[in-house]
Amino acid sequence: MRSTAIASGLKQSRRDASLVRREIARLFGATPPARIVLAPGMLSGLRQLFAAMDVDRLVLTGDEYYGPRHFPTLGCDTVSVSALVARVAAIRPGAVIASVVSWQGTPLPVSDLFAEIRRTLGSRAPLLVADYTHAGAIGFPAVSTLNADIVGGDPEKWLLPPRQRSRLAFFWLRSPAGFRRAARTFSPFFLAVDGPTDARSARWLDPGELRDVAKWLSGQGLTRRALHDRHLANQGLKHSIARRIGIPSNGTASVLWTGKPIPRSLASRLDRLGLLWRPGNGHARILCRADSWG
Repeated sequence: MRSTAIASGLKQSRRDASLVRREIARLFGATPPARIVLAPGMLSGLRQLFAAMDVDRLVLTGDEYYGPRHFPTLGCDTVSVSALVARVAAIRPGAVIASVVSWQGTPLPVSDLFAEIRRTLGSRAPLLVADYTHAGAIGFPAVSTLNADIVGGDPEKWLLPPRQRSRLAFFWLRSPAGFRRAARTFSPFFLAVDGPTDARSARWLDPGELRDVAKWLSGQGLTRRALHDRHLANQGLKHSIARRIGIPSNGTASVLWTGKPIPRSLASRLDRLGLLWRPGNGHARILCRADSWG
């Protein structure tokens, strides 16, 4: 009886993982879904990927959430966006990370930066990694348009309801060869890649958490058009919140980053909805998500 229950649970988890991959591929333009790796968080997935790709030196833009301390086993440089291409050409790192939208809400020209690196270095170009975590702030541009070898993100920040916490992250690999190389590392991990899973796979994803994400996605009927409409509504909310605080609302991202005091009633509501974050440096970040505003 127990073995039957385990087998049934494994089949359900495989179905959930396949559904999540299909929805990510469809909504974010990350096709085919078979080249999507699932992970319990961005950082753990990145570390495994860099080990699989033999990366020993990394360059980050100065607008990244991650910094050298997140990659203690790698040589790690942080440079401004304007100096990125020159620095990469000079030191020839194994990989580069650039965010589509920084954690403070600054859109970065990732596609152009990566295209210039490829033009400059040709076949000697490093592994180009786009951080898609806050891509929802600019309407979820198609993953395949970013000129990246790997695109990593999560559904929590801009897709799932703000109150639904999830550590689930995904990584899309542009080339079949790149995916095959990564799959050799990830295949022993539970549900990381599409394919057979058995009870001896190393525990990696939480099946319950995966089930919650799959259930939510399957019930929403979201489309690329619906995501575009959400972005327009987010922009409207951004302008409204900015007026209440008394700050500019220019820029294309639906994120406000401010050091000005936020009215108490507004701060209380934002905090209750999970849209306000104070990193402890006198500033606050507000995710302007109209779908949660009511």
